[in-house]
Amino acid sequence: MIHEIAPDILDNQFRREKIQKESKVMIFFEGRLLLSVRDGLICYPRYAQVSEKIGRHVYLFSVSGQDYFLAEPLCPETEYEGFKAVTAIQLRDKQPVSETFAGMTALHLYRWYRSVQFCGCCGKPSMHDESQRMMRCPSCGNLMFPKISPAIIVAVTDGERLLLTKYAGRKTAAYALVAGFVEIGETAEECVAREVFEETGLHVQDIRYYGSQPWGFDGNLMLGYTARLDGTHEISLDQTELATAVWLTPGEIPDIPDYSSLTREMIRRFKHHCL
Repeated sequence: MIHEIAPDILDNQFRREKIQKESKVMIFFEGRLLLSVRDGLICYPRYAQVSEKIGRHVYLFSVSGQDYFLAEPLCPETEYEGFKAVTAIQLRDKQPVSETFAGMTALHLYRWYRSVQFCGCCGKPSMHDESQRMMRCPSCGNLMFPKISPAIIVAVTDGERLLLTKYAGRKTAAYALVAGFVEIGETAEECVAREVFEETGLHVQDIRYYGSQPWGFDGNLMLGYTARLDGTHEISLDQTELATAVWLTPGEIPDIPDYSSLTREMIRRFKHHCL
């Protein structure tokens, strides 16, 4: 999966680091990330290459000792010779996976920083904290930390088949699992049962935790679960959320080339009788 970057290690501890010539710089143009592709591998610009073309910058994290900074572009994208800006969808299947994960995590922080330039309580400009990854309001004292939204995905089985869905209004034809955001005052397990019922009309039992995945493309922490059908197989589809929901045996599930997400891993494991 995209966050499985061993032997590389992400160090997400915030520090007041000073940018260096060899620091990697994450530059966004309305959510698209600047990079180059060489011999099939992505590469981000070094500070020495773009120092005169960026403005304010802030330390993000390091990967195996290599530091990354978020920076504001001062020039149009076309003036960064040898680099181009790509979308999140274009980024997620790139190699090496450690750089893709770095890009996804940088995108998460880029969107958060953009959303907290002003205090949500008094509307005054906010400022970077000196010791934590946090924005503070010098006027009213409001503290703003990175936003992470917990969401569940659940592999529902009836013993022989897996419940697969396709989202409504999406261009992709790929199958997915039932998913949804955890609500206020709700446990993740309660969210599993609620989302399955709301989207398909089915009841589940034996809800068990499978694993988790940071998914910075959408600012989420994905919590994976398995569950067994409890009662009728008859699906009552919520067409505002889903285009379809079907029960498929392992042999009926199409091959899944995408190895980036927890959802795809769980579907693949069921297909190969490992879930």
